[in-house]
Amino acid sequence: CTPQLNKRIRVNMNFKTPIVETERLRLRGRTLDDWPLIRDMWSDPIVTKFIGGKPKSEEDSWTKFLRMMGHWPALGFGYWIVEEKESGNAVGEVGFGDFRREMEPPMARDPEIGWAFIASAHGKGYATEAAKAAVAWGDEAFNGGRMSCVIDPGHKGSIRVAEKCGFKESYRAIYHGEEVMLLHRG
Repeated sequence: CTPQLNKRIRVNMNFKTPIVETERLRLRGRTLDDWPLIRDMWSDPIVTKFIGGKPKSEEDSWTKFLRMMGHWPALGFGYWIVEEKESGNAVGEVGFGDFRREMEPPMARDPEIGWAFIASAHGKGYATEAAKAAVAWGDEAFNGGRMSCVIDPGHKGSIRVAEKCGFKESYRAIYHGEEVMLLHRG
């Protein structure tokens, strides 16, 4: 039985998250075994400095973790866990979301790419490598349609990653009382 969420979306509980590989990384679906990594990553002030501005509680991290799991069967896209091929260690996440953000001015309902990595993985080029692979997958999955990205204007590293993936700033908006950049590709 696949419950109908609305006329456009059906939950597919048999959906398998595609695996995408790069030279150094494997993007794969998440499992409950990934929970400790995600919990620890989102509780790290280094990781959250430009993503919400403060560490997430375990409750908020758990909600985020489950929300990310639900994207794939409901929408056919979502976030992957990123792991190093050589070590097999998970180092972060990358992918697309439909978060229905309430911001002013409002943003279009384009697939929104995002990424986050554990602090020890910063500076290794993993975000660019993983985001480029996700964008290539998205180009095919979204039939070349437009993709969006929301970034804190102070997060210079993420802005560089987005630009390397072909995103350009479209406008600034207010989200949760803070200014954010909206970037688009396509």
